Amino acid sequence: MAGFNNSYIGLRSDLLKFIPNGQHVVLDVGCATGVNGQFLLDNGKVSSVTGIEFDADMAKIAAKTNSKVLCGDLNQDIFIKSILDLDEQYDFILFGDILEHLYNPQHVLATLKQKLKPKGKIIISLPNVGHLELFIQVYIKGTWPQNPRGIFDATHLRWFTRKDAFSLVSNSKLKVVSYERKYRSRDAIGSKFKWPYKVLRKINKDWVTFQHIIVCEHE
Repeated sequence: MAGFNNSYIGLRSDLLKFIPNGQHVVLDVGCATGVNGQFLLDNGKVSSVTGIEFDADMAKIAAKTNSKVLCGDLNQDIFIKSILDLDEQYDFILFGDILEHLYNPQHVLATLKQKLKPKGKIIISLPNVGHLELFIQVYIKGTWPQNPRGIFDATHLRWFTRKDAFSLVSNSKLKVVSYERKYRSRDAIGSKFKWPYKVLRKINKDWVTFQHIIVCEHE
């Protein structure tokens, strides 16, 4: 859509695949224009999707297709309380590349898990700062890029290696039930897995892991 960052408004099939068909109630934290919620509702995978979005223009678009959308800043406790005050409890809570944009991601994760049903699941994706791209940019090129997307997104406030991602979950009193890696040879969109990167993958998978995808539940 014109005026929006394409990297943050696309369908996240890599996350939605963890939601089976059913009458589920979903909270999509950082819903952008609501395409994930629309997909879930249109395909009968859920009965309700509540979106949470910071950008007012995106929230207006999401509200046209999602069951409900709240617009506000997750760095503000008063807004977090408005989410806690919702009547619904959720079968699934999505955090698709949102926690790294917050001042205190653990506080938000640990607080919003109160809205998770006893057997519910939280699905998280986080960019991996332990990717080889960091070595290339920082130690070879001597810079920390300020990009509009990716590992070096200029709006990131927190950074996660795989160990850090797991610590975020455990410190929030959640347990990991599934972990997947999204591989990419470089940060650039469309970068291919050429033979040197296949070798690096055998040596250390973290070096070519672009994103961590974690499914977790109550301890």
